[in-house]
Amino acid sequence: MSFNILGNGLTGLQASQQALNVISQNIANASTPGYVRQRAVLQSQQTTPGAANVYTGHSEQFMGVKVTGVERISSAFKQAALNSAVGKQEALEAQAAPLDNVQGLLQEPSDIGLQNTMTEFYQAWTDLGNNPTVSTTNGAAAINGASAAVVIQDGASLAAGLKTLSDGVSAEFGNQYTNLTGIVEQVNASVLKIAELNQRIIQGTAGGDNVNALLDQRDTAITDIVRLTGATSINQSDGSVQVSVSGVTLVQGNAYNLMSVTGSSTLENAVDNPPGLLVGSVRANPAGGQAAGVLSALNTDLPRISETLDTVANGIRDAVNARHSAGYTLDGTPGGDFFTGEGAAGLTVAVTSADELAVSSVSGPSTDGSNARGIGRLVNPSVISEALGGATAPQSVYSGMVTQIGTQLQGLNTAIDSQTGIVATAQSAVDSESGVDLNEELTNMILFQRSFQANARVISAADEMLQSLIGMV
Repeated sequence: MSFNILGNGLTGLQASQQALNVISQNIANASTPGYVRQRAVLQSQQTTPGAANVYTGHSEQFMGVKVTGVERISSAFKQAALNSAVGKQEALEAQAAPLDNVQGLLQEPSDIGLQNTMTEFYQAWTDLGNNPTVSTTNGAAAINGASAAVVIQDGASLAAGLKTLSDGVSAEFGNQYTNLTGIVEQVNASVLKIAELNQRIIQGTAGGDNVNALLDQRDTAITDIVRLTGATSINQSDGSVQVSVSGVTLVQGNAYNLMSVTGSSTLENAVDNPPGLLVGSVRANPAGGQAAGVLSALNTDLPRISETLDTVANGIRDAVNARHSAGYTLDGTPGGDFFTGEGAAGLTVAVTSADELAVSSVSGPSTDGSNARGIGRLVNPSVISEALGGATAPQSVYSGMVTQIGTQLQGLNTAIDSQTGIVATAQSAVDSESGVDLNEELTNMILFQRSFQANARVISAADEMLQSLIGMV
């Protein structure tokens, strides 16, 4: 039998003190975002042969304890699951936001929505057709100026309403493009940070340094990129991490590729030159993160809404103009176009005075208002559809668009609620692994405090024993 009582006691004191230091650090950073709890790794050891100590038997057989490292308690699998869930949630929220803004612009159903404006416009024509003329002081018939003014005003309001919606969608496109540019700037800042941290971690790991703080900083930067782009990361054997977006490498070691925005910044040119992302010179198509949601809005949702509004405007223009051009003014002049312009942003009222309104179907001077009533009947979807050669009625196209936006938004919000639960579950799993549990830390603190006291008592007992032995000599 042999023992190294003083050496064992000393190593026990040192190991307990280091373990207490790690516990104190965990407690101090319990609320620090991105902090991963750590644990001192203790290992029995062989005392150094020949070191100053008191031995019995062979000194190289005596064991003590030492801290071989400070371990980060993290699970790559759980963190990857959390990153995936966060990326999907961010994409859903980023796609829902512009749709929610557009839905706010539509203000449907309401008295000031476009659907009601269309109905009022056709009703104004019906009212004019029912009372097309008024008597003048000399007994002659003249067009009903008040009703005619309402027709022109309601036509202008309808055109203005379409332009307002079109301009609002274009403005939302611009806002989302700016948002995408901001996302890219944030991504590039994180890319540079990860590349730098990779380099420091590689060097620190090779030198045997504790790089846990650097790993925490890098994980936080990776989480930022995941939130922005749904990126994925793969740990490398040298301690670095590779970060990619849709298979295109952003960071590998200390090398990196910066991200940039490509494509049109205006809705008008988005179809021919759609917005996108480049990593270096390679196009990236993120499947998650805010960028995915914003790109869905820029390339799909907003262009579709804008195109639908143009279809509504052109349909109203064509149907009303066809009927108006087939009629006559009260003095027998053939009617021209009531509307002019292209698309929702360009539609305007062409007539400038009540006398230009083709309210009559009679090819000569008359008091007939049947053509005006015919235009009023365009409020009926089947009538206007027939006037457009079987195309879907503009009011049906518009109401379908409103319904589609509402349905899509509801679906996204439902998915967001569901994804929020998934993220919470994934976050809980990560926290249970990597988060600081104060109860556990306090328990460990008591454990190592008692270990420290026990080792101190061992040294004290050894000292008393040696004094007794010396006194006996």
